Amino acid sequence: MSHILRWPAILVLLALVLFAALGALAGAGFLTGFVAPIEQVQDVQAEAAASGAAQATWLDVGLFAGAAIFFLIAAVRLIRRTQAFFMWLLGFACFAGRWIWAQQQSGADLLATVQGVDLNAYTQPAVLAENTAGTEAQLGILAIVLIVGLLALIVDAADRSYWDKQGA
Repeated sequence: MSHILRWPAILVLLALVLFAALGALAGAGFLTGFVAPIEQVQDVQAEAAASGAAQATWLDVGLFAGAAIFFLIAAVRLIRRTQAFFMWLLGFACFAGRWIWAQQQSGADLLATVQGVDLNAYTQPAVLAENTAGTEAQLGILAIVLIVGLLALIVDAADRSYWDKQGA
């Protein structure tokens, strides 16, 4: 039964690894002044700069990289049927910490930002997907990460119950 929840959680965790690793690489590329020799990669770099990677700091890069590493470890631990929730928790701390850090750097009041979220924006997912730099889209991504953590917790509890019955 737990495999029904396990594999979607693993796939979403791997997507989050890719998302966080690309964020870290884009930020590091702008901080170091790296210009790719391929035109298509330069176009991707320009799009990343437009979505906020040009304002990244080394702390942003480190938090994105940490989130990618912890989410990858959590995915591997879910595959191996060992406890993954705490690795997910560390990854979420890095991921959410990066968002909070970005809010503080922009000078916005965090509480006012969260209270000012337009809940009607979630009825139009296509609009949210076009503007991933918006607050509503970023909070939506954090909500997806929270749901994956809940799935990891449920699967971990089922695994622990199985191993307890086996006497391990």
